[in-house]
Amino acid sequence: MTHFKSLREFNRYVGYMAPKKDLIDVVKYDEFQNLRLKSEPISTDWYMMAFKRNVTGLHCFGSTEFDRDAAFLYFVKPNQVFEWNALEPWKGYHMLISPVLLQEYNIDFSFFQYEIGEALFLTEDEQQQLETLYEQILTEYKKDTYEMDLLIAYSNLIFTYIGKCYKRQFETRQPLYNKVVVDFKKELNSYYAEGNTQLPSVNYFAEKLNLSVNYFGDLIKHHTGKTASELIQEKIIAEAKHQLQGFDKSIAEIGYNLGFEYPTYFSRLFKKHTGVTPSQYRK
Repeated sequence: MTHFKSLREFNRYVGYMAPKKDLIDVVKYDEFQNLRLKSEPISTDWYMMAFKRNVTGLHCFGSTEFDRDAAFLYFVKPNQVFEWNALEPWKGYHMLISPVLLQEYNIDFSFFQYEIGEALFLTEDEQQQLETLYEQILTEYKKDTYEMDLLIAYSNLIFTYIGKCYKRQFETRQPLYNKVVVDFKKELNSYYAEGNTQLPSVNYFAEKLNLSVNYFGDLIKHHTGKTASELIQEKIIAEAKHQLQGFDKSIAEIGYNLGFEYPTYFSRLFKKHTGVTPSQYRK
């Protein structure tokens, strides 16, 4: 597998022109005629935000297949392995941006950590709006003396708009996402019944449902009004109450069975949620 630490080398590999800077690059696919249609697994040091439109024929990115006319947008994280196999050159835009630059300007959105398969499928209006924003940042980027602050401002505007579009997608694909919520609650309810003795985590359930942690967390919060962590803690307290109704185990044993490394951590969480200690609740 090839890992690209140089933007110049990555662009040469795919078929783009050399970037103007090492920390950010903006590309319009339509301007290049000899794009690499197929790639073995690769990775880079940057975040990539790819907006592709008018997709005809089968396009594969890793294990994800896109075969539709609607535009879509997806993210690739630094060091994430990805590959593609397209039947014909794609149209649209992408931006490569260094984590260093995002950190410097204090920019962070949860969808930066989404997986490729958790793409945003755009409505016609959203597609037109994103094309306008990409054209604006591309125009600034092509200037001989472009302003980095202005590029970052355009980038932040694009990111904010994407966040709004994801909220719309969570609403319009509600039947699919309702199933995720139901499956999560089933997994949560059966967690201790299956003999698990470690504290349940958001990561554990996200992996169970084949979703990235951020996408899973955003989806659960949007559809339940509570974070996944809050729902998990509610389940831990409910299980604790159930076990405290019996007297065959000490409070320390119950804490260990629930996955707490130290009984004091169990007591603190229990009191935080109920207002009383486990001992007081048992009495």
